[in-house]
Amino acid sequence: MAASDLADNFRRAMRTIASTVHIVTIHVDGTPMGITATAVSSLAMEPPSLLVCINERAAIHQVIGTRTHFCVNALHRDDVELAHHFSDYRMRELRFRTGTWLTDGEGPPRLAHAQASIVCALRQEHRFGTHSIFIGEVESVAVREDTDPLVYLDGVFGGFGG
Repeated sequence: MAASDLADNFRRAMRTIASTVHIVTIHVDGTPMGITATAVSSLAMEPPSLLVCINERAAIHQVIGTRTHFCVNALHRDDVELAHHFSDYRMRELRFRTGTWLTDGEGPPRLAHAQASIVCALRQEHRFGTHSIFIGEVESVAVREDTDPLVYLDGVFGGFGG
């Protein structure tokens, strides 16, 4: 199979897999930064950790490795507008003006009404192809009581159930 066919088929295959939508945030010299991400996964329970994959073309990619902490905010079904703002570079100015963001000094912003917010200390970074894998050790967690995460499937944001 030709490399371009393989890439196209892989892209099509990945569009059939539903993924929870997250906003990954950091704080850089008093300025919050964030990006919409679906390539987020738990890694281990001992120590509690997760990984986040970010494309090298994203503005946040250049600085996240220089930060001590990042936050993974799993979005609730009601957060479609936020997902769009954080995935479109043209909406960069609206990102932290939408929603209620909690900050603690230079720590990463946490979305007050997120499905879950997980603050991590950055432990490792690994480059592979066009992306980097950032591994974080969990330091704090906030979880919303009602469970209705925003998911991404076949190019569309939506809810899990009815």
